[in-house]
Amino acid sequence: MKALIPLAGQGTRLLPHTAKRQKALLPIAGKPVLDHLLEPLVSAGIAEVSLVTGHLGEQVREHMSKYSDLEVTYAEQREQRGLGEAVFLALEDKQEPAVVVVADTIFHLDYAGFINGEGNLIGVVEVDDPRRFGVVETTGRRIVQMVEKPDEPPSNLAIAGIYRIESQRDLRQILASNMDHKVTTRGEYQLTDALNHMVGQGERFHTYPVDRWLDCGTVETLLSTNRYLLEDLGGRFIDQEATVERSTIHSSSIMENCRVADSTLENCIILPDARVEQCHIYNEIVEEGAQLEGYSSKQMPPD
Repeated sequence: MKALIPLAGQGTRLLPHTAKRQKALLPIAGKPVLDHLLEPLVSAGIAEVSLVTGHLGEQVREHMSKYSDLEVTYAEQREQRGLGEAVFLALEDKQEPAVVVVADTIFHLDYAGFINGEGNLIGVVEVDDPRRFGVVETTGRRIVQMVEKPDEPPSNLAIAGIYRIESQRDLRQILASNMDHKVTTRGEYQLTDALNHMVGQGERFHTYPVDRWLDCGTVETLLSTNRYLLEDLGGRFIDQEATVERSTIHSSSIMENCRVADSTLENCIILPDARVEQCHIYNEIVEEGAQLEGYSSKQMPPD
């Protein structure tokens, strides 16, 4: 089976870090977000992946060279006109299934069960406030409607951002029709609009439980996801090519070619080639190549 991962976005909510590095290649708990997505997919049987690139796409191509056993194809989204268009660019005109995975979320679920399931599946997660998300209305597990950020949610099941599509051709045709007829929501071609259209035509979609979703789309959520994943690594990650001297490190990742000396780090990601000396940094991403000495965060942890 084939997986489709849209990666063309500018990552504006992660600036200035995404000015130099493609957003899916920002590290969390020692490895890029993209690897956190690909590794469970490959382990569950995905042998082919199509990546939709745009901003800093050459970095993605270079990174994917290490996946020598994976068949990788690329599509380019030159203008950012929505997730629906991005998915369209990667779909093939084949009556074959595919898995669509958004690139700013790490998922914990039964990947093998999801990929090898039957029919159309949409990963969902129970949330406390569904008004902030796309939500599914269901009868049992069958989806009867998808609603974007409803004032009165029909359920507490939010659309997580991972989809199993039974027929690439069917979805491709609907997306093509939406683009031909300029069917947009908030000015963009939405994947949800196409899926809703398929539901209206009688296509069966069912929910699939996502145990946990970890957002990586903003500085705040990237740091919280990093902290959560580091719990299984003893609370910190220090790359073997990094140097740490006389420092206290908690819930932080220090990437390659960094030097940290005489400093305290709490809930941080130190991007490659940074130098940090005599600093006290809390809840921050330190820019790639930064040179910090005697710096203290404005926001410090409570005593």
